[in-house]
Amino acid sequence: MDGANESRRCNRRWGIVIEFRVSFGKIVAMIANIDTHRRCIALRPSGVCRHDNCAAGFTLIETVIVILILSIISAVAISRIMSGNALNAIIVRDQIISLSRTAQQNALGRSDVDLIITPSAGGDEITLSTSDTSGTIESYTFSLSSVSLSGDINDTDSCAVTSGADGITNAAPMTLTYGELGDLGVSGVAGSTGAVTSALRICLNDTASESICVSPSGFAYEGDCDV
Repeated sequence: MDGANESRRCNRRWGIVIEFRVSFGKIVAMIANIDTHRRCIALRPSGVCRHDNCAAGFTLIETVIVILILSIISAVAISRIMSGNALNAIIVRDQIISLSRTAQQNALGRSDVDLIITPSAGGDEITLSTSDTSGTIESYTFSLSSVSLSGDINDTDSCAVTSGADGITNAAPMTLTYGELGDLGVSGVAGSTGAVTSALRICLNDTASESICVSPSGFAYEGDCDV
């Protein structure tokens, strides 16, 4: 009992000692739990931890592991900071698809609903808005930094192969008009609108995975036009 009490007192002051024994009293392994301040490792069969067996600090292996973990975290953090705009195109893509589907649902059995894609004059932001004859339904603004935007109608090539025929700008926004059946009416970039017979494309960064295709039936999806 005295040895057990002494061991508990030492563990509270210096750390936690865990030891494993095999039959016939031989110690084959011992793993010590380490707290952030001090640790005590004792290899005494009695389980008594003595102060002259205690040590402070970390072993070389522990130090190397900590440095390795910090290096990985730093590398990930730096890459995210340096490429902070890398996700802008994906965010814009997903929001356009989401609002286009909302506009389609709002138009079903009702009046026409327009989804208007309008970059800011400086080209660093984009405003997505839906409206009908009564006025604006929804409007959201997102960052467009490091994102190029173009589009057209009735061209089904991959955006990675053929860029949109018309740039989508503040002076020339793109409009998607949904009819009461949910299909696309006259749509496209201002100055190049028309009936959509095969597809409407919205190319972001001329990258297929970041771009959008809308079928004549009004269904919007990411990637190349599947027609």
